[in-house]
Amino acid sequence: MVKIGINGFGRVGRLLLRIAIEKCSKGSVGSEMPVVTIINDSDISPCTMGYLLKHDTIYGPLKKEIVKMDDCIMIEGQRIETTQIQEVRKIPWHKACTIDYVVDTTGMNITCAAASAHLQDKIKGVLVTGCADIPIFCVGVNHTCYKPTIKTASIGTPSLNCLTTMLRVLQENFKIEKATALAIQPLSINDKILDDGTGSTPREGRSAMTNVIPVNSPASGRFVSRIIPELTDKIESTSIKIPIPCVGAIDLTAELSKETCFEIVGTKLKEASECYMKGILKFTTEELVSSDLIGDSHSCIVDFKAGIGLPKNTIKVFGWYDAEYASAYRLYDMIKYIAAREVCET
Repeated sequence: MVKIGINGFGRVGRLLLRIAIEKCSKGSVGSEMPVVTIINDSDISPCTMGYLLKHDTIYGPLKKEIVKMDDCIMIEGQRIETTQIQEVRKIPWHKACTIDYVVDTTGMNITCAAASAHLQDKIKGVLVTGCADIPIFCVGVNHTCYKPTIKTASIGTPSLNCLTTMLRVLQENFKIEKATALAIQPLSINDKILDDGTGSTPREGRSAMTNVIPVNSPASGRFVSRIIPELTDKIESTSIKIPIPCVGAIDLTAELSKETCFEIVGTKLKEASECYMKGILKFTTEELVSSDLIGDSHSCIVDFKAGIGLPKNTIKVFGWYDAEYASAYRLYDMIKYIAAREVCET
């Protein structure tokens, strides 16, 4: 059993706990199975944590018995400690028992220096979400490059996971000469309900509820190159924010070095989804819309009918992703992998 602590009980943090509870209730076996034993969020009381865990507007209610107490929450008899500490270095991760890893879902501690602040006595490693100077591992793409000597790591962003999943298959089968990607991002907790002018750019201060907004890309080429080095200087990306919850998409246009047809590209993507990228990549010919993908744990759901073959070895591939649920699942997968690597090294 691998004991983990969660810093930040926002949407991804709550979904990670839901996934861990679900896996535990199914009787998953293995010494590397992650179990949440403590949660820290400086802005949320234990009572509110329990309420938000129980009731979710998008994913529905958690059908488990939840008891809210002064300093913890009880879920089906399992006690999970809670703290409300602002300063990372002061979080008492070993409040009730020694934990192994910290998962930081705040999106703020994404540099090596910030993430390392969690590395108190006996903490083996820290896993975060987001992109900065920290090592990035996209499960199913480059996660096997992880080494136990790495103490701080990131799973990247949802759009980066979706994009690199498609890029891996295309690169391995056809070689990519160059590519451009449009990341279509869903709403997040930081988006504006009404215009208020306090965004990082003037456009990002506008209402995300009533506008389609060009924003900075979270899946830029410089991060892609750190995950798939062969694609250095070959990928460019842009991004737009759309007023829907949870589900986003990547519209990828790639020029391939091999002459091929779109049907063959689809075949290779489908083969990958059924073999070496099963559980990470999904392939569908159904005519889906965004709400059909809510709660899908795959990093990328290739929508074959939304893609097209273009002249001169150029193709367009369209992939969906649930920005919250899939991210939480990748956090769970990566912690499990890290723990398994540790066992193999000893």
